[in-house]
Amino acid sequence: MMTLLRWLWYLLPGNPVLVAIVLGGSRRQRHLWVRTTYLGTLIGLVVIGLLTSGGVTGQVGMTELAQAGTQVFHVISYAQVVLICLLAPMFMAGAIGREKIGGTYDILLTTPLSNLQIVLGVLGGRLFFVWALLASGFPLFAVLLLFGGVPIGAVFVSFAVAGVSALTVGAVAVALSVWRRGGRKSVFVFVITVGALLIASYMLDALLLRRLAPVAGPFNQGTTWLTPLHPLLVLEASLYQATYRPPDPAVLGQYPAWARFYLSRPFAAFTAISVAVSGVLIAFGAVGVRLVDHSQSRQGGREGGRPPGRLLNLRAWFSKHSRSQAGRLEGLKNPVAWREARRNNHSGWWALIKWGFAALAVAGAAALLAAYHTGRLPRLINPQTGGQLQPYEVFRLALLGLLMVELAVVTLVAIYISAGSVSREREEGTLDLLLTTLITPRQYLWGKLQGLVAFLAVLVAVPVITLGMVSVYTLIGSYLEVAPARVPFTLVNAQGMIATIPVPVVVPEAPLLWLAALLPFTALCVAVGLWWSLKTKSVLGAVAPSLGVIACLGVVMGLCGYNAAGTVPLLGTILNAFSPVTSLVTLIDPWQQIAGFGEDPTFGRLSVALGATIAGAGYSAVVYLMLQTMVRDFDHTVRHLTGTA
Repeated sequence: MMTLLRWLWYLLPGNPVLVAIVLGGSRRQRHLWVRTTYLGTLIGLVVIGLLTSGGVTGQVGMTELAQAGTQVFHVISYAQVVLICLLAPMFMAGAIGREKIGGTYDILLTTPLSNLQIVLGVLGGRLFFVWALLASGFPLFAVLLLFGGVPIGAVFVSFAVAGVSALTVGAVAVALSVWRRGGRKSVFVFVITVGALLIASYMLDALLLRRLAPVAGPFNQGTTWLTPLHPLLVLEASLYQATYRPPDPAVLGQYPAWARFYLSRPFAAFTAISVAVSGVLIAFGAVGVRLVDHSQSRQGGREGGRPPGRLLNLRAWFSKHSRSQAGRLEGLKNPVAWREARRNNHSGWWALIKWGFAALAVAGAAALLAAYHTGRLPRLINPQTGGQLQPYEVFRLALLGLLMVELAVVTLVAIYISAGSVSREREEGTLDLLLTTLITPRQYLWGKLQGLVAFLAVLVAVPVITLGMVSVYTLIGSYLEVAPARVPFTLVNAQGMIATIPVPVVVPEAPLLWLAALLPFTALCVAVGLWWSLKTKSVLGAVAPSLGVIACLGVVMGLCGYNAAGTVPLLGTILNAFSPVTSLVTLIDPWQQIAGFGEDPTFGRLSVALGATIAGAGYSAVVYLMLQTMVRDFDHTVRHLTGTA
């Protein structure tokens, strides 16, 4: 028994790798600033929530304060899970990656530590800081509990979902880092895939599975089979039990025991599945700790030491054929722009993601159009009224979900490749070599921006093409008088008269307006990534604030603009155009979302066009000012980070 307890002690609590990571990280000032910033952000959100409710002036009662606290708690709960899923993989994979880069990984393999101790030590040491960061918010949420409105069980569920999600994505990241040499790129691909899957599955549940009609059994307007597999849906099932709750186990008697557990207890099922998957991934990573290292030495250091399989052959094919596209980049006069675009196009993984994503998205849009034209879309219900949605309403919901996924992929790829562009060169030592050439800071930074935007052109074109296919269908269908191309819209005038008029399913100019706002927004994402990549030493230090800035911009502008678009005819539409998410919602169905659009479609379409133009110009102005500031402070920033200032 003592031998078993000793083995368990040195496996995790007394693991030398875990102890070294925790002791080393606890002494770093950067970790102190991270915790301080996190807590400061939470405090700011709570204060803003109380201010918006009027709680500081004493003009409201405890009911209003409870509602404000509940809203703030819900926002923070969702934000915690999203940030964990997007940032934890890089934080975990960076441990083994830095060991390999620093040459200490081989020394670690010569110690008596077992493979399982190495993997659990790296994973546990990094998870300690993530979980400690989450736990630091408990005292603040205890203050919200004083106002009421937030059940104490929901607080624990929220933090538990975030902690379990960190365990799962961290295990995946560590396994990828063990089995791949230089695993940062594979981790980036994994993070982007996770972000796209989170949004796609949430849209699938919210827009389709909950609305299927007829709804079988006890799942009407409740949880679905997808709920226990998605952390945000598990949170929603715990926070919004009035409208999204699991079925009572008593009505699941016809199902097997595992299905009753899975459907009636989404949080418990999510935890069990996540822990089981994490255990398998930890074992998989432990197997490869010394196996991958030996195969690398035998095969001359080839990536991962693995023979090229079908996936690697496919990646090599994309890498080879992407060189022809890189050869067409000679029009980029700036040498840094040419180098940046060419380097990304030479990467087989990025080429596979780019063209594979474009092919899947276009095929999905074509299939959606075909199903809508032939009347084969599923029947959905309206959760508010209980009535059945019209086919064009189902089509607009599906189109919105598809475009949201495409927008998420474009944004994540733009942030990740730009946030690592300067930091990666600083870590590899190539930045110092570039600074010895005749390239000026202006050429360097503007070249980075131009090259990255040129590389992202295909991804930016995907949502535009998707919306363009629908626009072309609308134009051709209206000309040929095809019924699905024009849909009825009920118009109520000031005198209360009701009239039904035919309107296009999507305004024909929607793709052009979407492009006018999306391209500058993508440039803004790249500029923000470059800003933090220039000012931080590590890629993780650049990605985290870049995601935070873009997320805050989208949330603030989206909440303000979407509400204003439905009440203020012109100014609200312009303000709404600054958020790509809510702008997309209004572009798909402006008749319902924009105030006064149905009464005067000409003025409404002009206001939408004006809003897209102003938003694009505003984003471009911000990008220009950011680049000018970076150029002015370039020398000081680079010398400060290299310790020569």
